[in-house]
Amino acid sequence: MSDDDVGYRKPPKHTRFKKGVSGNLKGRPKRKPPALGNIVRRVLNARVEYREGGRPKSATRRGLTIETLGKKARKGDVTSAELLLDIRSHAKKFGDAGVPAIRFDGWLPDHPGQTAEQKMQEFSIQKEVFDSDAEKRRSAEPTKKKK
Repeated sequence: MSDDDVGYRKPPKHTRFKKGVSGNLKGRPKRKPPALGNIVRRVLNARVEYREGGRPKSATRRGLTIETLGKKARKGDVTSAELLLDIRSHAKKFGDAGVPAIRFDGWLPDHPGQTAEQKMQEFSIQKEVFDSDAEKRRSAEPTKKKK
């Protein structure tokens, strides 16, 4: 076998890698470390199993942390209450808080020609009337005196 042989796993001499020269000049790129925010998010959103009242339950670490802060705040821990309020204000500021908007598709009108906007106005008027009636009933009920 001579040095000039060409074939399977024997490329021509002029295309072979030179001694001491890499075929991949830039090399493998270094792996970028994941962003700290992504790590924290992944850890806080991980589901954890715990026992409550002897029954196994599952929740996110974030949810359990907020529940724990709430329990401590109700017991009078001012630091926990402050943290809880900070979390709430942060969530409100960045659009994380509250119930997401609910969209109804195919909401049927009550009568022909009624638009969704008209139906929404009627609904809000009915809700105000219902709320005021409920308030009147509550104020009319006699209050119980403590012994």
